[in-house]
Amino acid sequence: MKEEKIGQSEGRCRGLDWGLVAAAVWALCGTGCAGHAPSAPSFPASSRAALWGAEAIGQIRSAFYLPEQRLYGEEIGPGRGRPRPAFLWPSSVMLSALAAAARVDRQTYLLMLREYVDALRTYRTQRNGITGFDVWPAPKPTDRYYDDNAWIALALAETYNATQEQRDLELTDEALRFALSGEDAKLGGGIYWHEDRHDRKHAVSTAPATCAALELFRATGNRSYLATGKRLYAWTAAHLLDSDSLYADSIAVADGTIDHAKYTYNSAMMIRCACLLHAATGESRYLLQAQATARAAEAYWVRPSDGAIRAESAMAGRLCEAFGFLRDEDGDPHWALIAARATKCLHDHCRDPNGWYTNRWDAQNVAALDPIRLIDQAAAARAFWATARDRH
Repeated sequence: MKEEKIGQSEGRCRGLDWGLVAAAVWALCGTGCAGHAPSAPSFPASSRAALWGAEAIGQIRSAFYLPEQRLYGEEIGPGRGRPRPAFLWPSSVMLSALAAAARVDRQTYLLMLREYVDALRTYRTQRNGITGFDVWPAPKPTDRYYDDNAWIALALAETYNATQEQRDLELTDEALRFALSGEDAKLGGGIYWHEDRHDRKHAVSTAPATCAALELFRATGNRSYLATGKRLYAWTAAHLLDSDSLYADSIAVADGTIDHAKYTYNSAMMIRCACLLHAATGESRYLLQAQATARAAEAYWVRPSDGAIRAESAMAGRLCEAFGFLRDEDGDPHWALIAARATKCLHDHCRDPNGWYTNRWDAQNVAALDPIRLIDQAAAARAFWATARDRH
């Protein structure tokens, strides 16, 4: 498969008309969504991050898009043929990328976002009296994860923020309700990982569900979402916040044994949740905890020499965003600088010769990738557009 790429590096793009370059990227998308002709992009020409985001989405659309299903493929590569639809987690990252793009450039990306969120309804299944998102489109044997539904609920909340359509709010609430069905009274709360595995409660399930609830409160003003967010945040902080101010992975229901493994997206989600709670309540304790975790995350994961985040793509992207949310909440430009350095390093050093992003944000001298994964490309696109947009 032949892949096209525009503006391989910042140096090669210097001196070009950004609007013309972005229009060329958009042209890679063919005739647009659902038969609509594409329009010229309208993001500010001075935004380097927006250009990189348009570039990434253009490449994804040209190589991963499945027009019959209006979904995106899981992975591509030489001789692999047509990809199958992506699993739900990569799909949630792609939806988040389109939502962030539509917040900056509604004219170009809203139709793409509308098409994709509607197509993702094919992942919904019903079992045990509750509807939730499966790992893959139906029909198939049911296999549903609480963390997947928490991530898609968050992406859907971001979608609703861009579309303001009632059907998107209802779908968000449905996904969140399924994620919350994984919460019970054992250990005082917390959310399991999988519908059929109730042995451990995980930060990766509870933290994004917390964030989804708080984003819904911010969007709707419904205080039941705020109560849910506060409850889940308090449980996660009480059970999984370690002495180093980072968040542990999970806790065993049987004996309370904690898995102290540290993953960027767990701490990142809790930074974002604390920022949202501070904005909602004005309570300084939330901001202080967000700052403490952000300082610890910077020391643990950010490479001082060039700002690279030493983690895999989807996890690194969430931390990059979290620094941006904290900048918006406390006004400290230091956090914006971390995010800007990380995305620049990603763009300049973490692509293969064909312009595809690798799965590590601290990579260098990347060889041609095989396979090329949607989640890595979508995480890059999401990070660029999140950096480009104003969150308020």
